[in-house]
Amino acid sequence: MYALKRVARERPRALARAVAWETFVGMSSESSSAWPNAHVCTTIVSIIASSDRSGGGGGGGARGETPVEDSARTDARAAADKAMDILTWMKRACDERGVVECAPTTYTYTACVSALDGANAWEKAMDLFSEMKTRGVGRNAHTYSALVRAGSKGGRAGARAAIGLIQEMKKDGVEPDLPIASALISAFGVLGASESARAMLRAIESSGRSTDAKLYVDYITAMCRCGEYDEAIETFTRVGRTTHTCTAVMKAYAEAMQWRLAEELFEEMRASGPPPSDTTHTAVLHAYEKSLEWKRAVRLLDQLIAENSAKEIHYNITLSVLGKCMQWERAEALFRLMRDVSGLSPSRVTYSTLISAYGRSGKTELGRKVFNQMLARRIPPDDYTFVGLMLGPASEGDVRECAKIASEMKLFGVEHTVHTYNAMIQCADIAGNYDKAVEIYEELLSRGIEPNGTTKELVVAVGKRGANYYDRQQKTAAVASYAAGLVGVMGMALGRW
Repeated sequence: MYALKRVARERPRALARAVAWETFVGMSSESSSAWPNAHVCTTIVSIIASSDRSGGGGGGGARGETPVEDSARTDARAAADKAMDILTWMKRACDERGVVECAPTTYTYTACVSALDGANAWEKAMDLFSEMKTRGVGRNAHTYSALVRAGSKGGRAGARAAIGLIQEMKKDGVEPDLPIASALISAFGVLGASESARAMLRAIESSGRSTDAKLYVDYITAMCRCGEYDEAIETFTRVGRTTHTCTAVMKAYAEAMQWRLAEELFEEMRASGPPPSDTTHTAVLHAYEKSLEWKRAVRLLDQLIAENSAKEIHYNITLSVLGKCMQWERAEALFRLMRDVSGLSPSRVTYSTLISAYGRSGKTELGRKVFNQMLARRIPPDDYTFVGLMLGPASEGDVRECAKIASEMKLFGVEHTVHTYNAMIQCADIAGNYDKAVEIYEELLSRGIEPNGTTKELVVAVGKRGANYYDRQQKTAAVASYAAGLVGVMGMALGRW
């Protein structure tokens, strides 16, 4: 095991994971003279589950997850599958063959939960927690930290499950340590529970325990999610400056539409440190994008290209802001630069972003042409691709064309998401077809898709405009029918935020 741990320390992660897996396969084969015990298996799982977690960031218009991160996520899922295979083997060896030395321990389960966390598989992580209780395996602070962190990445449902673990911790006599508190703050942020996040931070600070940059990054991020941008910025003023804290507060500046403050901090980092990272560049570009400062975004991207440090997400965010500002010709030129000069191969995200740029500019035919080019390169579309195709007809209130594009998704095995539903609701709203907008929203709810902030804004706007429309038409019966349905829908809607 010493040699294996040394490989994990000194070799690239991909190589270390491969060596660890091959070691397990060899030791666990039927011809092996000695099967690996729980300690050996747990060490192997820990190596396989390890990954670079430096965290990507933002870029709302460029989706927030880059193709590089997509690839990392795929690797993480593969690692999680292998970790679960090892756990399954251990249980069989113990339960079916009576080799108690192979029985999974608290540390084995915790390592598997960490692997599932990296793969964004929070539901499976919670299943492991239930399995631990069933098998009588104890839980410690590390287990709960990994579980809460996994849940906090699972949207509102995952965050609620993470918060629900607080009572389980009490039963197990586990006091929230710094990693648990940090993960809980993230979960509270997802749920928009700013007071709970604030109380958790105060409890840690008043306890006299040491804190770290991760805690404050999570708190700043949570405050941003709760819309408490002033507090996020205030928190930054009283904690140490690191690349991570600076980047986190830049995201707060972006959401607060304070691109000048983000730019000022970025220039300070460049002049005197801490050194900006790729994620920092992403945050600054996101600030420009949110404020529609396309010229500044292009200027920064040009600087990054000159420094040979421009990444795909930087191109994507710049493409996005150009699209939002109707600068489709510049977006087209930037796409060609990326494809033909930079050496970066445009991915699904890049193609989808360019399609959206065309769509926002009403250049629907050009968007369809790029869509076909993407297919010719054997790049499968996703929900964002189809949202981009819908933008043009949606801006014209062409409900029929949007429905046609939506039905086209089935041909590629793409499921509807909140983003495609939002596009269709907006289209129906523009068309003045308010009943259709409500119908689409009801379908979204019936399919168990979580509405987001954009959905809320759209539904509230539809309600107001729809009520005014029927009132102007003086269709008393229609008003009564529509109002009754709208009250029901709005009740469901507002209860979800």
